[in-house]
Amino acid sequence: MTTFYCVRHGKTEYNQHHIFQGGTADSPLLPEGKQAATTLGKYFASEAIQFDYVFVSPQGRAQDTAHYIVAELSPQPALTTVRDLREMEFGKWDGTPEADYHHLPEFQKLVHEPHLYEASAHGGETFSELLERTLNVFKKIQTEHPEATVLIVAHGLLLQSIIKYFQGVPLSDIRKGEALKNTSVSIIEGHADLSFDVTSWNDTHFL
Repeated sequence: MTTFYCVRHGKTEYNQHHIFQGGTADSPLLPEGKQAATTLGKYFASEAIQFDYVFVSPQGRAQDTAHYIVAELSPQPALTTVRDLREMEFGKWDGTPEADYHHLPEFQKLVHEPHLYEASAHGGETFSELLERTLNVFKKIQTEHPEATVLIVAHGLLLQSIIKYFQGVPLSDIRKGEALKNTSVSIIEGHADLSFDVTSWNDTHFL
């Protein structure tokens, strides 16, 4: 069994200002985001959780979060960047205020009817496409590193979507319920038959 500790990046400027921050947009961590990542690293250290591997999105906010976490660990595992852990791509919406699109049917589908969301008009990515690439990452890690303890640092929609998928939630419902919090930890257990179980979700008790 492989144990995946999945962490959403710390809070950023774009998070604070409700600006689309997908796979082609980035903004710096806020001071509170940096502190939360450091606090999480100290928590992992205090619990004697040691990671065999750390896999990180290529985007700056995830990379920085991972570095703050790992700085508190001993020994400090190396970071491996995985392109397919980048956030869902929003095309020309990326880096622009979400409020600019509230009136559009596609925005409402993005939020409320993800199974109907069609991103081609603005050059984005569908939830099915996001899930496919994310699932491939988890399967690859499980296959190549059985019995490992793994840290993944990535993004809100990517992690929430794959976690709901592993829980058997239909695509139409993956946006329902509580959103994944910044610097939260969710734990997934991967098995040799490439099945996955979610054992902890959206935990921030350590902050």
